[in-house]
Amino acid sequence: MNSLIITITLMISAGLIAGSIIFWSLKLGIGPTPTSSKVRSSIRRIIPDDVSGEIIELGCGWGHLIPILREKYPSKKIHAWERSPIPAIFTQGVYRIEVKRDDFFKANFEKAGFIICYLFPGAMERVEKEIIPQLPPGCWILTHTFSLSKRVPVKTLKANDLYQTQVYLYQTPL
Repeated sequence: MNSLIITITLMISAGLIAGSIIFWSLKLGIGPTPTSSKVRSSIRRIIPDDVSGEIIELGCGWGHLIPILREKYPSKKIHAWERSPIPAIFTQGVYRIEVKRDDFFKANFEKAGFIICYLFPGAMERVEKEIIPQLPPGCWILTHTFSLSKRVPVKTLKANDLYQTQVYLYQTPL
């Protein structure tokens, strides 16, 4: 009887977790997709050394970029944002980092020094229109897969993966 209860509990929990991820993926327009190791390797190579200001990850998902950011900027606090609750809880627990579950389009980024994100094209357009205008001069923005269509990157790298994923590094004018 106990094993039946455990099995039913696990099945219900798995269903709720899957349902939550599906719901938030549909609501946000993109699922919490982990960044592949080859793309992470490219990000590690292109990430800027000199950053003044806050380190911000928009849509941190399962938190796979947090170790790279901590390694590169050990003295800086990392601000992570993720609306989907299951990946946010996972990231908070595994990486011991506060994950903001608010809508980052309503946030203030005047103190940003470096923003990293993997967002779908519609959200990238909003980043260009709503977030970039409030960034301080010299702020770095790193994206992968989807570029900022109205900006010219300072540097690009192509990941050595199946899709030859592009990694783009931008900087606001000084």
